[in-house]
Amino acid sequence: MEFASVGFFTLAIGAITSGIMVISALNPVHSVFWLVVAFSCSSALFILLGVDFIALMFLIVYVGAIAILFLFVIMMLNLSDFPPAYRLGGETDMTNYVPVGLVIGALFFTEVTTSWLFLGGPIKSGWNGQVEVSWNLAKNWNGLELHNIEVIGRLLYTDYNFLFITASVILLVAMIGAIVLTQEIGESLDKTSKKQDIYWQTSRSEIDN
Repeated sequence: MEFASVGFFTLAIGAITSGIMVISALNPVHSVFWLVVAFSCSSALFILLGVDFIALMFLIVYVGAIAILFLFVIMMLNLSDFPPAYRLGGETDMTNYVPVGLVIGALFFTEVTTSWLFLGGPIKSGWNGQVEVSWNLAKNWNGLELHNIEVIGRLLYTDYNFLFITASVILLVAMIGAIVLTQEIGESLDKTSKKQDIYWQTSRSEIDN
């Protein structure tokens, strides 16, 4: 078995195991840590398949933002007042969600099995009687084979440069709007706006001396 296949199955088993631990861990902080492991394994799978851009987006958005946000929210909550939630019986019975989980799992299993049969399995059908499958998502750019990150960068700054700049301006307006909304505009702006007086903070009066 090739190294890529061993790595793929290892990361896939790690992602599935960490996903199960997310919903089975009693401590919510541990669940978030297992969620980070699941996202990391998924990102490594994308890197193994050659989809570098999606892998980096997984790390930046999910691991670097959403998972850390979950972790800080859980750590700021006072969870000691709540009794432990037992997944299979006890004060909080979660067995009612088992049928829903089985249905969703069956749908995912059917989708993966169908894709394997028609793309990589014994069934070869489609145009010209055969389906050509390629995991190489790099685009041939003027005879040069580039990675998908380079291709996306070239497209963003050439063909879609106007849309890229427009999205940047929209994000800038949203950021400025959020800052303006925190300020109370009116006659009492100087009283309510948050600012610092460096001279007053650093100087000491005669009484202090």
